Amino acid sequence: MQCVIAGAGLIGPGLVDWPTAQPVLTGARALVEPAQWGEHLPPLTASMLPPTERRRAGQAVRLAVMVAEQTLHGLPIDPVTLALVFASSTGDTQVLTEICASLATEERAISPMRFHNSVHNAPSGYWTIHTGGRMPATAVALYHDTVAAGLREAMTQVVAEQLPVLLVVHDVPFPPPLAAVEPVCAPFGFGLLLLPTGASPALARLTLRRLPAGEATGMVDPSLEHLRLGVPAARGLPLLAALARLKQTGVGDTVQLADGTGMLALTVESEAKA
Repeated sequence: MQCVIAGAGLIGPGLVDWPTAQPVLTGARALVEPAQWGEHLPPLTASMLPPTERRRAGQAVRLAVMVAEQTLHGLPIDPVTLALVFASSTGDTQVLTEICASLATEERAISPMRFHNSVHNAPSGYWTIHTGGRMPATAVALYHDTVAAGLREAMTQVVAEQLPVLLVVHDVPFPPPLAAVEPVCAPFGFGLLLLPTGASPALARLTLRRLPAGEATGMVDPSLEHLRLGVPAARGLPLLAALARLKQTGVGDTVQLADGTGMLALTVESEAKA
């Protein structure tokens, strides 16, 4: 499958947005050490949401909405025209932990708002409230291979339906005690705006092939590799690094992501050279 990458967004520890993250991804600047990540995480305010929704939204929703807005920033794209794919291995970890704690009490009382935010498609719901969008919205999860699942779903919709698709992949840590069971080392999210081949604007052309086996591409920077292995959503870092290198050098690259029982080979190259 092939499509066009028209926009990108990125939020994580020491990674405020896509423009400032590119020197880190290309190796021109090192990512801050993991011990300092808490000090270098951008505030997840989601100020673009209406006040009522902003008060109700948890960290996972705020991260996803901010990544989505960042991905579309400055592009001549109306958000209401976009199909959505929101992918997360964990969902809203704070709400899930609170629900589990409530179920462990004698009352077992769960507030409607907690339940409202616990469903896996809550971020896409908040986004459509924000934009007024009515296009299809899909929520995806595949444990540590969630990035690959999200990319496959988004690209399938672009190719089969000839739709522009906004892909957002995000994860946030669990609070104790669930953090010990499924450790996520930091909040991290990225977004890609994917368009049918030949559309514009175009940062790159993306080609996806499925392989029966192989080894996932890693990151050279030790802190970036720690982040890649520590957050399921950060498995997308090699793809983002390839996109950043293409912009810097004009040279394309192929990276591999684990995809359940196989691998995805993702080639990023200039639209003009493809």
